[in-house]
Amino acid sequence: MRQRNFDRRLFLGATLALPLGGCANMAGMFGSKPKYTLTPRGDRLVRWIQDEGHDVMMAPDALNLMGINNENRDIPVRQLAFDGSDGRYVISLVNIRHVHEFVLHRRQGDVLIFHNCDTAFKRLLSVRYPRNGKPTVITDTAFAENDFQQQLAFWFERMPGR
Repeated sequence: MRQRNFDRRLFLGATLALPLGGCANMAGMFGSKPKYTLTPRGDRLVRWIQDEGHDVMMAPDALNLMGINNENRDIPVRQLAFDGSDGRYVISLVNIRHVHEFVLHRRQGDVLIFHNCDTAFKRLLSVRYPRNGKPTVITDTAFAENDFQQQLAFWFERMPGR
């Protein structure tokens, strides 16, 4: 007789505890939006670079100015490059600071223009690197923002699944 009471109590306890286990993800039941660590577009760009990009090592000179440092050694990145109507565009996915961030760059004459941005596409810093010189931070924010938007538009046009 005692065994039967034990089974009933176990069954009753399980039926009461089971619905409580579903409360861990109640936010999804009421139409709240999922939380992204990246923007949806940033997430697609990261996946595209990871899937189709190539592992390369970038010289640390310009990236050190952006705060991306690997103890003055080359910086490992995953990179995509395409030719546009006005030159070659390159985007690099950097994970040296344990977060995904992008470095966009292209050549304008004898100068490389680099832009560092996060996965929400907020420009963090821009650097000008002349062929026979040292990299310098671009202080003209209007020029830097305009060039950054042009480079970003180039990549958005080519990104799959837009």
